[in-house]
Amino acid sequence: RPLIVWLCFIFISIIVHTQAYHRAPCKKIAVKYQFQFSECYAPNINQDLYLNEASFVMAHDSATGYIHTKNNNNNNNGDSYISDDDVSESSEYIAESWGVNDDGDYYNYNQGSTWNKISTNLLAVYGKTQVGSVYEQLNDGARALDLRPRIYNNGTIGFHHGSLINIPLSTITLGGLLEDAKQWCNDNPKELVILFHHELTHEAGYNALSSEVYTEIDDFYTTDDDGSVTYDDAYDDEEEESKSQSQDQGDDYNDDQQKSGYSYFYSGIAKLKQVYRQHYVPYYPCDVLSGITVGEAMELADLSKLGGKGYLLAVDRHDMYASFCGKANWVENELVTCHSKNDENEREENAPRYQMCTNRKNTGQSKLSKLQEYVLASANNDATDNADELGPPADESYYPFNQIQGFWQVDSESASIGITHAASTLLDDNRRSNVNAEMVALAYDQKFTNINLFSMDNVALNGNAMFSVLRNGCGQSVIKDDDDYFACGKNLVMPHMNVSQRLPLFWNIILIVVYSSLFIMVSVMLIQAFGLRDHGLQDHRVECNGVL
Repeated sequence: RPLIVWLCFIFISIIVHTQAYHRAPCKKIAVKYQFQFSECYAPNINQDLYLNEASFVMAHDSATGYIHTKNNNNNNNGDSYISDDDVSESSEYIAESWGVNDDGDYYNYNQGSTWNKISTNLLAVYGKTQVGSVYEQLNDGARALDLRPRIYNNGTIGFHHGSLINIPLSTITLGGLLEDAKQWCNDNPKELVILFHHELTHEAGYNALSSEVYTEIDDFYTTDDDGSVTYDDAYDDEEEESKSQSQDQGDDYNDDQQKSGYSYFYSGIAKLKQVYRQHYVPYYPCDVLSGITVGEAMELADLSKLGGKGYLLAVDRHDMYASFCGKANWVENELVTCHSKNDENEREENAPRYQMCTNRKNTGQSKLSKLQEYVLASANNDATDNADELGPPADESYYPFNQIQGFWQVDSESASIGITHAASTLLDDNRRSNVNAEMVALAYDQKFTNINLFSMDNVALNGNAMFSVLRNGCGQSVIKDDDDYFACGKNLVMPHMNVSQRLPLFWNIILIVVYSSLFIMVSVMLIQAFGLRDHGLQDHRVECNGVL
């Protein structure tokens, strides 16, 4: 019997290596051990699953990974994608530091008081939830990206994280992010990647989003008279060439010359559609993805139809705010933050004043237990469409996805305590609380009824472990036959998870200051010592000349 089991495992390994995703590079031990199969392999996804049954790791606020980084996105010609191609001939100049005021004049984003610059940078450091580019996040296990677009007055599309943090245009724009995602899909052509928009904002505010424009319907699908959806292939090169020539001549196209006609769209959605067309990435409304299988979604996301490689698509409700397509499970009165203040009237004597998730031996355990209850309720509660109740959606046609928010939430109190008393950032909270490893353990122990979108901060830390556990869940991959039951779920070894020992940013700064001061002091002393030696006789020296 052991021999049969051993031979079966060899057979499964052969299947995995021939029909599988292989993470590259796979040199670091810390990366290898996060995968349940050798050499960073994971079987391909089961395309027969309905899309809301398939499990994906989602990178929460993905664009924040570009904060304090330099944009170096290149296309195949080596040209930089600092901003979207349609903005201006001088798009690089505009996107890096310039906007347009109400009078039509350009102004510099970097202008302002020193305090504004300092506070903005501090907020950006605190609010950063991911490490590295989209390419790196996908390599760290993410297959769904949470994006918050922001449209600027000059037409450039960047990103934001809440009302106070705007990711600088000099680091990333939507066009640059799409090129990063397309490059990863090109390097990993068997994986499906989904981009989720929500909370679209505009620099000019509500009025700029509420207006509608008459523009071309999505080129990637058409709606028939009976309401059914027909999916079109890629752009026809000859049609595009003739269209471009006619535009140069100032000619107008008739509706019957368009593949899918025209309709009214919110101006923000029209702008997003324009950028997606330029970068040849499919962009759909939510209802197109409702009730379809993973295989059908991959048909919609097939970049080979558009001259690329791999599977990538973007989706939102196509409403004014480009709303999220799934049930978010964000219930305000049940949110679990990393830091909170104990009620002074209920606090026991000698009890700590604050509860901190980073204090893993004390109050952190209580915090973690509450977060575990929150995420389990998001998947295991009775189905409901009530936004104020946790649980999967009841109307799966309106909510094609269900999100589980497996990270610490933030409010003003938590941020204040975290900065002033714990000297930490959101990334520090994530590392020091070891929350990602705890979420992986929950998934491995099969505590969830179903996992669809599992949203995480800092996928660079154990994101591949979560990806491996989700992909190797029974029925989730191509290894789905009954005879292969031992090659999925808890029958596979639990991934080895990394524990970050990095100090919080505040203490790193203190150490840098201390060591720099010591280095300067020692350097000054050595310079003075060598200077005294080279200056010849000194009055205070005793000279021995051999005379008694």
